[in-house]
Amino acid sequence: MKYVFAAEKTDYSDFASGRVLYSAPGTTGFPVRLADEIIQRAFHSLEKHGNKGPFRIYDPCCGGGFLLTTLGFLFPERILDITATDIDPKVLEVAAKNLSLLSAEGLDRRERELASYAEAYGKDSHREALESLARLRTRLGGRSIKATIGQRDITDPAPFPAQGLDIIVTDIPYGQMASWGGTGTDPVESLFANCYRALTRPLAVLVIVADRKARLQHEAFRRIEHFKLGKRQIAFFQPLE
Repeated sequence: MKYVFAAEKTDYSDFASGRVLYSAPGTTGFPVRLADEIIQRAFHSLEKHGNKGPFRIYDPCCGGGFLLTTLGFLFPERILDITATDIDPKVLEVAAKNLSLLSAEGLDRRERELASYAEAYGKDSHREALESLARLRTRLGGRSIKATIGQRDITDPAPFPAQGLDIIVTDIPYGQMASWGGTGTDPVESLFANCYRALTRPLAVLVIVADRKARLQHEAFRRIEHFKLGKRQIAFFQPLE
C-alpha cells in the first residue's frame, strides 16, 4: 500500500492514546497516519462526485472513540458533525470523554486535569501532555465539532438511529482486544445493511477496516477502492441507489 495523501511522515505523538486522548482497558487506538490517509481518500472520493462537504461522519463500532477524535483534530474544518455508537456502554464512557475534546470546554477540562497531575507528581510526561494539548487546541482553531454518542448493536436490524451521513468509517472487531457483542448471526452482513440505511445515497462512502481474511462485499454497495497494510485490509464502498 502506498500513501497518497499522507505521503510525508509526520510526528503524530500528540495523538498518542493516554497522553491527551483518554485510554482505558478494552479500548484500542488506531494508527494516526493510516487514519489520515483513509479519511483523505474518502474526502477525495466524495468531492470528485460533487459532495464538497463539510461532512457528517459516523463510526458504528467506535470503541473509545480514538479514531473519530483523531479525525476531528486532523480535519476540523471539513467535518460538520460526528456520530459514535458501540454496543459496550463502558467503552462509550471513554468515547464521550475523547469526543468532548473536540470542543473548547472539553479541552479546558482536560487541561485542568493534566495540570493537576503535573503539580502533584512533577512528571515530564504530564508536562509533555500539556504541550500536546496546546498543539491540539491550535489544530481545532476555536471550532467545536458536535458529537452524538449512543449505545447501538450494529448487528440489530431495528430501525437505524442515524440518517443522511456522508462517511461511515469503522475498524470492525478482530483480534483479542475487541469482539462482536451483538446478536446477529452474520455481523458483517448486518453492518453493511445498517450502514446502507444511514448513508446519503449515492454521494456517500463506507470505509471498513478489517482483518485481511474478512470477506467484505454486499449487493447494496460497489467497492471503489481496496488496499492492505500489515494485518489490515481497508475497503471503500459506494452505496448503490
